[in-house]
Amino acid sequence: MRAKVWDTSYMLLLVFVFLASLGVTAMTLTHGDNTVLIVSDGKSCYVWVRSLLLDHDIDFRNDYQLVYPPDPLPPESVVETPAGYVVNKYPVGMAILETPGFLLGHVVARYVTHSPADGVSLPYQVAVVWSLIMFYFASFILLYRALLTLDVARVWAFGFCLTALLGTNLIHYVAKEPAMAHAAGVAVFNILLFLVARWSSGDRRIRPVQGILWGALIGLLFLVRNTNILLLPILVVIARASRRVSFGEVASIVAGAAAVAALQPVSLYFLWGRLRFSTYVDESFTSGMSGVINTLGSPRHGLLVYHPWYAILFLLVAYAAIRVPQLRRICIAAIASFLLMALANGTWCCWWFGYGFGNRAFIETLSPLSLAAALSVSRLNFGRRAATALVVVIFGVVAVNLYLWVGYVLQAYPSDGSHTIAQAYLWPFSHSLGSLLNR
Repeated sequence: MRAKVWDTSYMLLLVFVFLASLGVTAMTLTHGDNTVLIVSDGKSCYVWVRSLLLDHDIDFRNDYQLVYPPDPLPPESVVETPAGYVVNKYPVGMAILETPGFLLGHVVARYVTHSPADGVSLPYQVAVVWSLIMFYFASFILLYRALLTLDVARVWAFGFCLTALLGTNLIHYVAKEPAMAHAAGVAVFNILLFLVARWSSGDRRIRPVQGILWGALIGLLFLVRNTNILLLPILVVIARASRRVSFGEVASIVAGAAAVAALQPVSLYFLWGRLRFSTYVDESFTSGMSGVINTLGSPRHGLLVYHPWYAILFLLVAYAAIRVPQLRRICIAAIASFLLMALANGTWCCWWFGYGFGNRAFIETLSPLSLAAALSVSRLNFGRRAATALVVVIFGVVAVNLYLWVGYVLQAYPSDGSHTIAQAYLWPFSHSLGSLLNR
């Protein structure tokens, strides 16, 4: 009976947050400066699907002109490849996920609302964004089921899933900027985790079709954002925890992953006229260890400064890696993914990652960290006092995160990170605080 209460409560809260997220997009349309829902870097991801399905080419000149206003065109829109096309530095993963919404928007635009069938009118914006939001919330149902399958106590599966969503910067990229790649990476990982967890709890072998599906999802995870490949260690550990994986099973997974991941060099070959693997032109890992320190602790979008839940997850996982031998491999895998992501993000030339709610480049690590932390708390057998303290921390983290997010959405402090810590945390008084600091 108690299990049913937790499951029902989780679903009801998830539905509430889902409807609230749709409400945020509706408010953006009715109270915003324009009717654009696909924003920021998401626009460059989106032009892949628009150009291929409407123009039947990869010449993005007209797509940038249509999709980007009222924002300025991206710098790469004036950089020409040897093949004569303009550069698009983003991979095609988001375009794959946006295709169903795009097709739905096209049908609605042509036959229902008779809006311009140009790929940018309101039906396209709404259909693409709402379909992505539905996808993200569906993946959180699967994340919850995966945690239960892996023997996480329901109370902690409930708490850690919802805190990942509401207690971190993930909420912004689900409800406000869903066309960015970060929530999509979380969603694809959640689906993979669900499939691997369900398989590891049974006694069946991986069938070829099943292995190809797993591999295709791994390839899609890579195509959404290339550094997502760093999230795989924990999936490998779970898959190998209960049985050996045969060569044939590995081969089917690798085949599926290679087939989908190959879309990156293939698309770049047509765009550039030569074989190429990296989507970026003149950006690389040039910030060194100072960037790693800054990406975690700087007032400019430092991850742990504005979203301490990541630090709490990391500490719980590190503690369990020492104290719970049966969880050591899973915990080490989650820690390794986070540290590798910190190294990749921090050494990147733009370690603060431009405009964003906190450091958005770490969002994809939430699912492996949440899984390992939820398992850790379930196995550590916290006493009543420690469990109560953790619940209080969870409520506090969620409350502070939503408070900071409201300030960010209301533009009470700069979205590029050029603010002090005090200006962000005291955003209702930021105008007075800024005047005081400038004296």
